[in-house]
Amino acid sequence: MKRIFLCSLVFITFFALKGCNVVAGVSYALSEEPQQEALFVLPDVPTVVFVDDRRNILHPARLRRVVADEITKVLLENKLVTTVIAPQDILRVSATKDRYGELLPIDQLGNAVGASTVIYVEMTAFALTTNGKTPNPVANCRVSVYDVNNKARCFPISEIKNDSHPVLATIKNVDPYTIHTVASSQGLAQELAIDLGKRVAEMFYLHYTGRLGENLDRK
Repeated sequence: MKRIFLCSLVFITFFALKGCNVVAGVSYALSEEPQQEALFVLPDVPTVVFVDDRRNILHPARLRRVVADEITKVLLENKLVTTVIAPQDILRVSATKDRYGELLPIDQLGNAVGASTVIYVEMTAFALTTNGKTPNPVANCRVSVYDVNNKARCFPISEIKNDSHPVLATIKNVDPYTIHTVASSQGLAQELAIDLGKRVAEMFYLHYTGRLGENLDRK
């Protein structure tokens, strides 16, 4: 009888625990995923993205265009603005003026390409590794939005001159041998630049964060 009782107890305990796991799994799946509200709602006017990298943080330099193009693409995909101006247009104007030692204010850069809003992205960090051996891709930038017509910053709202909002992008679960070849390093840099662009664009619309998105990192 004791043996039968013990077997029954183990059997009941097993299924009780299994049932708890099932309930927990269902609860996890049905619970609402965390959301992030838009930090700023862009006005629906001609908009251009300007990635400023005068400190040459991005290598190669073409990654400026990759970041700007990704932001522009996500803005259009989410219908945040109707009209966007190609980032290469404002980059071309900036490069021409820089060549002659003329650093145009952001509103003048925007006006030169017919934009009413400029999303200004200042690069502050971009690295594939912190020790030269182990991949640890991380990128940082600071973002602000300017009203070209009123020659004023409309985001962030602050009395601090040149204030901006920090944005961070990282890539997890990277193959440790990725940075050992030029081709794989370039691919990883491209991926990091694209991810940074997505993070910047997400500032301007409601999006999901956390649980269901945290497992989407590369394996």
